[in-house]
Amino acid sequence: MNLFNKTLLAGALSCVLAAGGFSFAHTAGAAPDTRAATPEMSPPAEKEQQDESRHRRHGHHGRKFVLFKDAAALLGMTEQDLKTEWKQGKSLQQIAKEKKNWDAEIFVQKLTAVQSAKLDSAVKAGKMTQQQADQLKKKLPGSLKRFTQHVYRPHPNRRLPSTHSEI
Repeated sequence: MNLFNKTLLAGALSCVLAAGGFSFAHTAGAAPDTRAATPEMSPPAEKEQQDESRHRRHGHHGRKFVLFKDAAALLGMTEQDLKTEWKQGKSLQQIAKEKKNWDAEIFVQKLTAVQSAKLDSAVKAGKMTQQQADQLKKKLPGSLKRFTQHVYRPHPNRRLPSTHSEI
């Protein structure tokens, strides 16, 4: 290796080491400032509300469980009571039959009417177009029928959230 290549290599190496040292000094110097600026712990009630709102926004998880609120209102129950009965192995159709003596079709029709009204209000608010609402309304009865037929079954391999049991 000639002298020019050695000098070039040594210069490049010293630049890399110097840049690494500067970045380390920058992050080490900034660490105490961020610790001093951390907010105080929020009370548990506020934290639960933050967790709940974060969970509602998280991807597709829990979207259909918003329907529990509408179903509970139709059946004259609290959402928690409805979920408790559902987790005991009953479908929503069975619960509707016990509570209001509604056939499965009647229950689906009532849920469809509630959801259609919500879609109409979303169109009026400008959150979606009329075409989008019409497409959703076409799929709504079939989707709600499947939703009301669903029976809760706990997942046997479920561990902690965000762990992959089948990998």
